[in-house]
Amino acid sequence: MGEPFWGLETLGGIGGFPVAPSRQREPMDIMGALLNGEAPKITTEENDIIERLAFYLRRLEHRNGSETAPERQAHTARPKDLRPKKKVTYYLTKLIIQHLEKAQEKLAETESEGLRPKISKSVIVETALRTALQELDAKGPKSRLFRMLQDVCRRAKEARSIGMTKPGEEVT
Repeated sequence: MGEPFWGLETLGGIGGFPVAPSRQREPMDIMGALLNGEAPKITTEENDIIERLAFYLRRLEHRNGSETAPERQAHTARPKDLRPKKKVTYYLTKLIIQHLEKAQEKLAETESEGLRPKISKSVIVETALRTALQELDAKGPKSRLFRMLQDVCRRAKEARSIGMTKPGEEVT
């Protein structure tokens, strides 16, 4: 025969089935690779595919009831929106970020212990945006958001006319 079947060197093992020899590898320094920029780059498309596959895998596990009790509790610890979400980045002033953090702390203080999960900043921002945009849809130019944005635009125009800011800079 000469060559081992499929690179397997022994025919011993469990029940006479061939067993591959163990191959000891040095452990990979994952953190070092990340810090040195040696980690493989994942494209946005590949990341979307990975997220979709993970979603469907969790769905299948849930349908098959293969989750253990602690895993189910971990999934119910924070309410999950069934609609897919996408991470986006917007720039906020330091003052708004401080207000957002204080709002989160205030909400955490008012929650009854163990009855509700911690409310994330993302949930606060999404709820505030949804509320403001619903009012804008319903009231149009009479909405608070519309009036506030008009005021911001007016102040920016005034600041540019007297040379205080350049176009695109924020006026507070």
